[in-house]
Amino acid sequence: MEGGVKISKKDFADTLYCWLSEHLAKQEVKAMAKQVGFKITGLFGIIINKKLYSQFYSELFALNMYLIVFSCEGVIQDASTKDEVLEIFHKLVYTRNIKITGTSYKRWIVLMKLIYEDYRKAMDGKSLLTPILLVSGAFEKNLFGKPIMDPYVRFETGMRIGGIVRQLSQSLQDYTIE
Repeated sequence: MEGGVKISKKDFADTLYCWLSEHLAKQEVKAMAKQVGFKITGLFGIIINKKLYSQFYSELFALNMYLIVFSCEGVIQDASTKDEVLEIFHKLVYTRNIKITGTSYKRWIVLMKLIYEDYRKAMDGKSLLTPILLVSGAFEKNLFGKPIMDPYVRFETGMRIGGIVRQLSQSLQDYTIE
């Protein structure tokens, strides 16, 4: 990974965290929920059910975390640099978002690894569909418990996820990690 801007591992992890935060902003969450038909807002865009919003946010959080890890695995060639950056990133996310829940870092990491493995398995499926569409299907299954989305909506969701991966991967290539 040889980009134009030299950046420390910590700053690279901070960049990943900023990207995650932007993609979990309330407007992004509402837009994605609307796209997949997950009803979290009422007529005027006001959140009507905080429990449903929390459920959707949690799954979108898990998906975005996976997409960051997946993109880093594809972009950062040096295994030790990749592992170090992802460890710093996970500690940032834990400290800023998860620690207040009382869950230990060790327990949270175990949970995240299970989530990542679930998405990886979906991508390894023996299917003619692209891996991104398989991730879209896994997201749908995790969210609704079974496939219920219209195939067009599933395809559009997969295209959105693919666009996110492409955008993230391209922006990560602009950096050289020191």
